[in-house]
Amino acid sequence: MSVTVAAAAKKIAVYLATDKRTWKVVGTIIGIAIAIVLLPVMLLLAMGNQLSSAETQSIDYSDYVQNLSAQQQSQLSQMESDGTAIADALTKLNLKNQIVKAQMLYLTYFDSVQKGENFFAEYADCFKESDDKKLIDSLNQKYGLGIDYTEFMRSYAVISNVSIDENWFLNLDVKNNIDLARWAENAYETQWGYVPHSDGNVLYADLYQSLQEQYPDEITEECDKWRSRRAVDNYNLLRSYLWYDAESREITVEGYSETVQELYQSASVKGSMDTLPKTVGTVVICDNIIGIFVGDSYVVYAKSIADGVVKEPISEGNWMAWFEIPWIQYGEEKSFSNDIQFEEYDPAVKNNLDLVQWAIQAHENGWGYVYGTYGNVLTESLLQDRASVFGGQVTSYMDFIRSNWMGKRTADCVGLIKGYGWYNAESGEIVVGSNGMMDVTANGMFEAATVKGTIDTIPEVPGLAVWHQGHIGIYIGNGEVIEAMNTMRGVTRTKLVGRSWTHWLQIPYISYVEEKENESTLEK
Repeated sequence: MSVTVAAAAKKIAVYLATDKRTWKVVGTIIGIAIAIVLLPVMLLLAMGNQLSSAETQSIDYSDYVQNLSAQQQSQLSQMESDGTAIADALTKLNLKNQIVKAQMLYLTYFDSVQKGENFFAEYADCFKESDDKKLIDSLNQKYGLGIDYTEFMRSYAVISNVSIDENWFLNLDVKNNIDLARWAENAYETQWGYVPHSDGNVLYADLYQSLQEQYPDEITEECDKWRSRRAVDNYNLLRSYLWYDAESREITVEGYSETVQELYQSASVKGSMDTLPKTVGTVVICDNIIGIFVGDSYVVYAKSIADGVVKEPISEGNWMAWFEIPWIQYGEEKSFSNDIQFEEYDPAVKNNLDLVQWAIQAHENGWGYVYGTYGNVLTESLLQDRASVFGGQVTSYMDFIRSNWMGKRTADCVGLIKGYGWYNAESGEIVVGSNGMMDVTANGMFEAATVKGTIDTIPEVPGLAVWHQGHIGIYIGNGEVIEAMNTMRGVTRTKLVGRSWTHWLQIPYISYVEEKENESTLEK
């Protein structure tokens, strides 16, 4: 469950949980009362990974839960269940970036609202409205509420500012142009400030004081308005994205020490403003000032101490040139998405038609190839595991794999098929050995098949497998095959003819559907 409902209370929650002086000051009874009030905050923060691991470990949630009545514990359980339902409903609508806002509104204003069987689906549907003012008006009208738009958005901005909601992003494990643009948009939407030498971290007292001591002539009283908020300087809006580590959820200032001009000179893809492409995440430059192109003729940049991070029409700036950041990958959304989304013919039965759709989405989403994998997102620990098991099949390509496939979904040839068989659409997990799909090699799958033939006799049935010694692919119809080809190529789409396939087969662990005009039959 990804919840950021009370990120603004992070420091308070941790302080109350760890500093015993607090209990002496407020007294045990009052302290317990405060703890009960803040428990939902801390639980939601922990469930959403908004606290660092050290901070989370310092809080003993069992002490708080023990102080709750049975009714209060039931209420907390219901909060968690409702928050999950909201997240699931919005995820289905591809509106993950609205999850935090929707959960905040729900937990704050919907206590007395009657909730029918389809409540969460209908509630999530409201968030298709991209204009926040219209959204609030719609909720007020639909549910008979009196939400004050200005009041809520002020609270939402504060909470969103001090936490980084990863639902905004496509794939934070791969530095890419889509997420760079979204990072900039998020900084603007959540009102990041501008403070010289700040790096995107929240300017809590200790960090702000450190900056003042290091740069007394630059950190003036004018900067004080950005205290306790996220802030950057112009260059660091870009670098904060590069510094952000999705695993630790921290911005760690390390690397990327080149100046703006050195970065521009090192770029191999660049041009004058009259040739600016429509590619989001392209950077525009004027002297030592840079902005991030976010589409629709707009640019986001950290402008000044007075203005903070702004979003302006690109025509209003004095931008002189554009360039692509050499440190990140550029492409379309589908090139970096790890979401598995395909329209299933029959979710209840593993079948050839759904296998085809699985293969197509794997190809369109740019899945890579690592020997011994079957569709999970490649992490360093998974790569090391596969290297230890399969040796040279993996270790010979470690540098290439890290540069091209890390953070993306990967499969080997038979793993592309097995991943479909093991995929659970409800949980989104790939569970080895599930759904009757055996864990076999390409040759093992061919040997287990009872319906097969030489390649010159292949019928026009999408979802058949094609095979030659040691390798297997998926026939998708019309003379085309999708296969996890090799480490250097990843999942590719090729022609059936000319690829040295020797045989075709029905995969023995799935059903085969023959679509007809008014009916369909399943063959096992």
